[in-house]
Amino acid sequence: MEYPTHPDWIDAAEAAKHRPAFSSGILIPSIGLPKGKTKIDVVKALKRARCALDLKPAVFAYLEHQICMTQAEDWEQGRAPVAFSQVKTLAAYFGVEERTIRNYEASLARKGLIFWNDSGNRRRYAKRDETGKLVDAYGIVLTPLIERFADIEKMGEAEDYDLKLRTSEIGRIRSLRRVLSYLAQQAHAHDCSADLIRSAEILLGRIPGRSFSKKAWPTIAVCSLRLELEDEIARLKQALTSVLDQEISAQAEQDFRHQYTEDTRQNPVGTCSGERTSPDGDEVILQTEPANAGGMEEGSRGQTHRENMPTGAKARPKAGITSTGIEHIRLDQVMNVASPLMQDMIQLEAGEREANWTALDRAAAKAAGYLGLSPALWTSLRRETGPAAASVCIVVTERRLSDPNNPVANPGGFVSGMLTRARQGKLYLHKSVFGLLKQPQPESGLT
Repeated sequence: MEYPTHPDWIDAAEAAKHRPAFSSGILIPSIGLPKGKTKIDVVKALKRARCALDLKPAVFAYLEHQICMTQAEDWEQGRAPVAFSQVKTLAAYFGVEERTIRNYEASLARKGLIFWNDSGNRRRYAKRDETGKLVDAYGIVLTPLIERFADIEKMGEAEDYDLKLRTSEIGRIRSLRRVLSYLAQQAHAHDCSADLIRSAEILLGRIPGRSFSKKAWPTIAVCSLRLELEDEIARLKQALTSVLDQEISAQAEQDFRHQYTEDTRQNPVGTCSGERTSPDGDEVILQTEPANAGGMEEGSRGQTHRENMPTGAKARPKAGITSTGIEHIRLDQVMNVASPLMQDMIQLEAGEREANWTALDRAAAKAAGYLGLSPALWTSLRRETGPAAASVCIVVTERRLSDPNNPVANPGGFVSGMLTRARQGKLYLHKSVFGLLKQPQPESGLT
């Protein structure tokens, strides 16, 4: 930022804070705004730093009005911006008492943003010469805004950063709340430690339902709450992992597949056929990838895949939806895109087997519940786009909850938008997946 050369410029901002509220006589010319800056930039800087300066909306509106009443030339080097509207006129303009206007001015003077130049009888007026320069002006002097312009801009930048950080942290907290709620339900179902479950419920109860007021929840408190949520999620995941490992090791051989024997009657249903029913029980889904997923080459492998395709599989998705991009996606790409929590859910559904599309479909059905999707929306998504595409939609949505730049705040609305784009033929899941593959996994949050 280039400032005009002025011997006292460095001390001008500090002097503005301690200048007497009243002066008299000829005004000292100002150092002028930085090159390329105008009074409009002063208003913008004040608006950005309004919270840092603790300017009430009415006081800010008054100050903005006074700035706008000056001329652009008054803010140049060697001149002084002075607003000389009468108190009575200002009170009528804002629809308040004259005492209120004086309170506004006293508040701004205490903050070192204005001072009065007294004519002796408290009258406000000004005279200009032939060039338009104020030569005799009495009223509200706005020179401190010029002298403190750099400080005010820095305050505004700090406010912008604080707002972005706060918005990001609140978005993360809302997504983590859904995750913690889901894990607490799973902990109940698997009889985990009662103290651990109670601790999670207490933490969930502390999270505001709708908004985080800045007075009750300053930014540092919001960041602290997010860290507490991440720690609680980590403890619940560790406890659940331990319990599930014990349950799996205690199971009988009912899930063991007898491959190298002529007696296959002991095999679980569906392990030999390569088919399993969906979570709704209304259709059969292949254990392998969907038709032509990942650009599967034609030939003997493709022919075998088509022969194993269950009846009615070719009818999905509906004729109204031509393509969703699922045919270009492989399962390993979906797993790489999925958040650590989603990967764990898929692996839990797969059990001791490798992750497959059926496990993904079952995990997506559960994730849709804790994301807050309505049953009707989830049913419509699966019916119209197909189970595989619907599952990928959930994976993408759940991953976007932890997006540091643009987190999804409303998963239900986000998925509903994906369904609408699918109906319009504008849903390209492969682009979403490939784009997320280029991004690093979040370091913390849903883990």
